[in-house]
Amino acid sequence: MNSGKSLSIIVLLNLLFISENVFAQTNDWKTEKTEDGKITVTSKISKRIDDEANEVQLIEYMATTTANVNMQRCISVMKDISKHKEILNEKVSEIIETLSDNEWLIYYYFDAPWPIPNSDCVSKMNFSEDITNGTATFTLTAESSKYDIKDVKRLTYYNVSYTFKDLGNGKVEMTSTAQLTPVMQAPEWIVREFFPNGPARYLERLLALSKGA
Repeated sequence: MNSGKSLSIIVLLNLLFISENVFAQTNDWKTEKTEDGKITVTSKISKRIDDEANEVQLIEYMATTTANVNMQRCISVMKDISKHKEILNEKVSEIIETLSDNEWLIYYYFDAPWPIPNSDCVSKMNFSEDITNGTATFTLTAESSKYDIKDVKRLTYYNVSYTFKDLGNGKVEMTSTAQLTPVMQAPEWIVREFFPNGPARYLERLLALSKGA
């Protein structure tokens, strides 16, 4: 190998090392807006200790927007589990079991692009409504043991919520939050590429479905 190539490789490795260390030291909450300024996304990438005492990645975010939409249509879309695959751009979203009028056990299958492995998720979804405050909330919490393991990796730490607040005059504030550990641990600077547009697209699709419902 000539000296020029050797120097280039050393420089590249140093840059990657610096990048990873910079991100590791600056894992505070970061607030960004989409290019059109309509959606605000606050995110944080850090570590947590899992049930097997391993240090794993923790991704957290909150995405918020305000739009002209009927709140009951937003609720209707979220209650239709089959529409979740359109919101999250996944392959399968279906009900495993209806536990009550406001509680469901649901299954997601994510057909991810290479080299990210395919994965699935089993979660319990609860719906609650506060008429006094004009809010409606859907919370999803991983229930990994409630459904047979398939031939893909399973998301076992998945806490997601969608909240709708009626602001009056046909306006609704939509907020999604998430705390999750991905099935594949990627360098933080790569995960950062998901923000702000990843969570924003979820809200955009949810909004489009709600307007078309």
